[in-house]
Amino acid sequence: MSEDKLMKARCRLMTIEPWYGHIAMSMNWVPSEMAWIENEESRTMGVRIVNGHDIECVYYPKFVEKQSIKELYGAIQHEIEHIVRCHCIRRGDKIMLAWNVATDMTINGPQASPRIGYKDESNGQLILPLGGKIIWIPNDWPKDWNADQYYNRLFKESKQGSEGSGEQGDEVDKNNCGHNFKSISGNMIDDHSTWDQSDVSEDEARQLIKDAVDQATEKCQGRIPGHLIEAINELSKPIVKWREILKQYLGKHLGNRRKTYSRRNRRFRQFGIPGISHHAAATVNVIVDTSGSIGTKELQQFFSEIETISHKAKTKILLWDSDFQGYNTYRRGDWKKFEVKGRGGTNMAAPVEWLIDNKAIADVQIMLTDGYCNYADEKPFPMVTVITTDADGPTWGNVVRMKIAA
Repeated sequence: MSEDKLMKARCRLMTIEPWYGHIAMSMNWVPSEMAWIENEESRTMGVRIVNGHDIECVYYPKFVEKQSIKELYGAIQHEIEHIVRCHCIRRGDKIMLAWNVATDMTINGPQASPRIGYKDESNGQLILPLGGKIIWIPNDWPKDWNADQYYNRLFKESKQGSEGSGEQGDEVDKNNCGHNFKSISGNMIDDHSTWDQSDVSEDEARQLIKDAVDQATEKCQGRIPGHLIEAINELSKPIVKWREILKQYLGKHLGNRRKTYSRRNRRFRQFGIPGISHHAAATVNVIVDTSGSIGTKELQQFFSEIETISHKAKTKILLWDSDFQGYNTYRRGDWKKFEVKGRGGTNMAAPVEWLIDNKAIADVQIMLTDGYCNYADEKPFPMVTVITTDADGPTWGNVVRMKIAA
């Protein structure tokens, strides 16, 4: 009964809002007694990412049976948005209830113009999960903030309330950790404790989510819900935390900012006027493996990483498969016009030797590869090797793993 209802709700999404529908169909839907929740009324549904690659929605069959197909339509939208917005992997050390409320506000929107729900064509009525008794953005709050911004405001409000203001709104009764918030009422549609059951890293989860979103967008010919565009763009950000890695090697030169002095003015005795130069203060060579084993998605991610590196330092790209394929300066935005050459065999020791022979060693060398290759012997300069698979890396330098969803 519950399984049939969920399938009908997903089919309706596929017909009316296929972008949501495609993602819903790609997820695993798992019935569960949700025994980890003591209060049966709080057993609803929740998302998680498990087994290294499965985006799942766990649901309590009795909850599903109580809802109409039209109510489930909006509940499924709600679950999908938690996934797309990466709410389930971004809580960190934030206060649980404040983060839960903030994420629900972001998804549900203001009560006057909800972001989820089934619009009944017969009468124009919007049918919402739990009869609309859900958490909304308060009327006097900004309507376009993200979850982090709402969380910060809720956190400040909870601190003020704990100092004895005595003015509290209706208490949110799920996942409560001792904090109440003024101006907030309603119930959470789903259970957020499932987020902690995920068994993948944040980087791996982000790639899986991006892959699901890309597939849905491609199948729907780009028809993405407008309020999700910014969140989807966030998924395309680089995987590797380059600022932290490069800082180890480049230190105070990192970030395209350095102190400068103007030329000495002959009319005055002072040396020059201090200022800031926005020209890169450090140099980076990026060796890109362009052999036949490198797929299109890997190349796309490589250039996403290179774009970020180019914001931190002056960047040059050395393309190499089994032989030299080009060495050029990379400027911001060049990914749009950069031509990748090669696609033959693999020799990742040769480009390192080429840099030495051509006296082109930079402050740090970065290699982007799938790891199915040989490597140069240890050299007396900084080297970071980024590998997209579980293949062996070099025995020297800094080795970083960058998983890319299939």
